[in-house]
Amino acid sequence: MRKLIAALAWVACACLLVPAVAAGRVDDVAATRAYLRAADVYELGAFSEVGSGVAAIEARSAAIGGECPSVLTYAPRDGEFRELGEEINGALLFTGVLTAVDPMMLRLAHAIGGLAWSDRRLTRLVHAVAAEERVIVRLVLPDVCADIAEWKASAYAALPQSAAGFLARVQAIESMGLVGSSEESREALIMRLLRPYEGARERRTVKQIERLEGQIGKRWQAAASAARSRLAAALGVSAL
Repeated sequence: MRKLIAALAWVACACLLVPAVAAGRVDDVAATRAYLRAADVYELGAFSEVGSGVAAIEARSAAIGGECPSVLTYAPRDGEFRELGEEINGALLFTGVLTAVDPMMLRLAHAIGGLAWSDRRLTRLVHAVAAEERVIVRLVLPDVCADIAEWKASAYAALPQSAAGFLARVQAIESMGLVGSSEESREALIMRLLRPYEGARERRTVKQIERLEGQIGKRWQAAASAARSRLAAALGVSAL
């Protein structure tokens, strides 16, 4: 009799467990679809605005060069000079990003910030993406010419705190996008963790997201690199 009761109890537990697991699976699939839908909308919107981002990068470069021409001609080519180059590169690149996708970033953060999966690591990673989007939107771009003038006034001893602060914020943003000792891209890891919950349609969406993301990144990086070279000449140096 005790064996029969135990067997019946196990069956009852199993019957309760199956719907719970199934419900969790359904929730994971729904969250995956919501995430991919939001990411796809974001990338499509960003791709449509690549041109405005590139134009903003070029305009920013021209404005800096026009405001303080040849200002670096006699500056030492030392560690501070390299950091200044990083500041300029960050200023140009984020000018393009914020011009092109600023409103879209907040919409993406809102769309994915409340999603959850049974995989807690995946949930944390997605929430980190939402947090990063909000951080980037609040990023204040530096006054490059003012920073150069302050550096020059210090007899080139050190870059001003405003430049160091901007570089620290950019480095923090970049570090947010890397995971673990292998420094795997967080977005790549998210896509890998989403695979068990994807169907054929979702896999097609993933391919489109990755294709658009790659094309957008190449356009912005190429624009920033070209603008940086032109700006270097305007500021009186061969390269930054």
